[in-house]
Amino acid sequence: MSVFERDSSIGGGLLAGALAYRLFVLLLPTALLLVSALGLYADAADKSTTSVAKDAGLHGLIASEVASSSASRAGWIIFLLMLPAVLYALAKLYRAVAVMHAIAWHGSGRRVRTTPKGVALLGLALLVTVGAADLAGWARRSNGAGGAAALAAYLAVVGASWLVVSMQLPHGEAPWHALLPGACLVALGLLVVNVFNVYVTARTVENQANTYGALGIAAALLFSLVLVGRVIVVSAELSASLADRRDSRGQ
Repeated sequence: MSVFERDSSIGGGLLAGALAYRLFVLLLPTALLLVSALGLYADAADKSTTSVAKDAGLHGLIASEVASSSASRAGWIIFLLMLPAVLYALAKLYRAVAVMHAIAWHGSGRRVRTTPKGVALLGLALLVTVGAADLAGWARRSNGAGGAAALAAYLAVVGASWLVVSMQLPHGEAPWHALLPGACLVALGLLVVNVFNVYVTARTVENQANTYGALGIAAALLFSLVLVGRVIVVSAELSASLADRRDSRGQ
């Protein structure tokens, strides 16, 4: 009930939407950076774009974009332009997450600072999360018995990564172990979102691609990002509510 009341008072749904927007803004230049980098690699290694895209686990529309990037002379320009764009979007995402945490913990997002260390740790945590999801999926497909162990490892790695990031975000004078509930919720929530995307969103988009086209893909992507934003907001509210409860009992 404390989490629900805190969420209502600070507008948790609006904050989740703001985080989803920042995630989407980060995703756009990151996708262009990835596509241009793979295209340049295919050209430099004298490999076909089909084999490079297959080795990277890409197919369909993204694979065709890799091919067009390899054939274009502007690949280096796109790659160089996307590097600062990704860093800028990552810094803005970190600030949005920091402001959200400050609001959840203190009721105000004033005096929130964007530190290079925090931005770097957030970027590293995002890379670790994506990598852990890919490894867990590979383990699940390769060995059914190893799938459970892979999921447990995914939860531990993602939870630890978010705990490190949370320590850089506003959290009052609470010790690091007070941030554990939120970190665990992020790990579990992202796992649920991943499962939802694999078994529901991806299949729906694939089956209805001819009907809804790019708009359907964009809608599914934005819905997934809103779910991720909601998980991050509720995780901060959970840790803050439990910390307040412990403080009130101590007094």
